[in-house]
Amino acid sequence: MTEATKQVDSALVVLVDKSDASTIRQSLTTMKLIDDNFVIKEVNSAIAIPILDAEKVKKSTWFDNTKHEINELNLLIKNQKYTPAEQISQDMTLYLKQYFDSDLSGLIANLPQKWELFGDLAIIPNPAMNNSQWQDLFELITQEQEQEIWQIIAQALRVERLARQDKIATDMMRTSQVKMLLGNSGEVEINDFGVKFWLDVTKVMFSSGNVTERHRIGNIDMSGEIIVDAFAGIGYYTLPMLVRSNAQHVYACEINPNSIKALQNGAKLNNVEKRLTILEGDNLSTMQQVYSLADRVHLGILPSSKKTWQSAINCLKPSGGKLHIHMNVEEEKIEDFVTYCSDSIAKLAKQLGREGIVSVEHVEKVKWYAPRIRHIVIDISVK
Repeated sequence: MTEATKQVDSALVVLVDKSDASTIRQSLTTMKLIDDNFVIKEVNSAIAIPILDAEKVKKSTWFDNTKHEINELNLLIKNQKYTPAEQISQDMTLYLKQYFDSDLSGLIANLPQKWELFGDLAIIPNPAMNNSQWQDLFELITQEQEQEIWQIIAQALRVERLARQDKIATDMMRTSQVKMLLGNSGEVEINDFGVKFWLDVTKVMFSSGNVTERHRIGNIDMSGEIIVDAFAGIGYYTLPMLVRSNAQHVYACEINPNSIKALQNGAKLNNVEKRLTILEGDNLSTMQQVYSLADRVHLGILPSSKKTWQSAINCLKPSGGKLHIHMNVEEEKIEDFVTYCSDSIAKLAKQLGREGIVSVEHVEKVKWYAPRIRHIVIDISVK
């Protein structure tokens, strides 16, 4: 752990046995009696917890003169430049030393180094604290001790709830597989660039990596336009188009009931529900309800939206409109794919009796999806 300045100073502490340290620390935290300016220290077989008021500590129900001692010790001053990951490492090391004399290096090395924040809820990656040593540890300890471990992570990240990410399911609904570790509810509200989203992270996913594309779409003036969003989800693009782009109306296609609930709640939070129609079911069927209505069709699905290209063209008004086509493409093949995409749209339009001028207006490289694989969005005009 990096310590930029190892400054020490005299601190008032309560010395407690290792076996009681976690419970007492929680009690002192609740009573707001811990001096957060200092680092908790191991002293021989005891733990020195820095405190603010000796008399109040002595009046605590757990305090016992025969077991606990209040003293002054030189403690390391907390370095405010500690990263949350460093704080997790420090606090977890102290906690684990209360119960285990064995080598902790494998456990400490597997602590989370990154996470996603959703208000007061943090989601750690699936591999974090999930190696064989952690799995063996969780088999040995009590449920209360496991909750104390998650509480240490949450406190370092300054959140109330904690969850672990798993792979997104490969089913049609792209179901979230997040598991709650601390706290019971996965419901969160997110404010992203002036747009409010609602979701339950245990039931649906939120694509944090697409933030720049959400902002780009929201920056397009769609005043007076009718939009079809073929893969609405919780409203990643539907809501920015309504709130920021000022679309007249959006028809949002979605098959996942949990995503529909999230989209409905998000629309209410943004006060745009009157300009939103949700078409529930398989979009290849529901898009037929809005043929020839749209000024713009958004096809936001990965790795490929190709199966909906024909339906998207049918949704455009007879005078034409714009398509936003999301795809995963190998970096060196992007230029060729854009040409292929444009030619394919032109051929489909001709087959549908809607032959016209097809042109590529913009290609946006959103993010790296995998090594050498780019998530791109192709903006195509069909006139």
